[in-house]
Amino acid sequence: MQINELKEYIKENSYLIYEYINSEVLKGIGKINHDYFLKLIEDIFEKQSYIKIDELNINPNIFPYYIFTLLFGKGKMDYTSFRNETINFSEINKEASVYYNYARFSLENDYLCVDLMQTKIGGMPISEDIVKFSKKIPIKNDGLEKFIKKS
Repeated sequence: MQINELKEYIKENSYLIYEYINSEVLKGIGKINHDYFLKLIEDIFEKQSYIKIDELNINPNIFPYYIFTLLFGKGKMDYTSFRNETINFSEINKEASVYYNYARFSLENDYLCVDLMQTKIGGMPISEDIVKFSKKIPIKNDGLEKFIKKS
């Protein structure tokens, strides 16, 4: 799908994509705030300050997973940024029960990987970031289409 087609598809289905992310992608992890989701979409398609979205030729079914790899242009979000106004990570925090500085998002094979990363020990930086907890979310290659058709 070309960029203009993807933009139009997302514009037409933004609320359903948001619902899909919360009910399927972030199931058992947390919830993304609707206003924050809309800001992410705007950043991706309008501002493009750090994202080369024009170079993408992405399947719309993958977009709800892919969006996380675009956070802050690096697929990372600081622990202090996770809150009700952005992305609430309360469920994964309970499951992981670890100290971490940021979450890293990546797509590997057919999974969205969420790694909770530590950059310091006792307030001192460490030479290499440590993965404290990982969660792999299976990517449903036709999940969004089915979700939209059901709604």
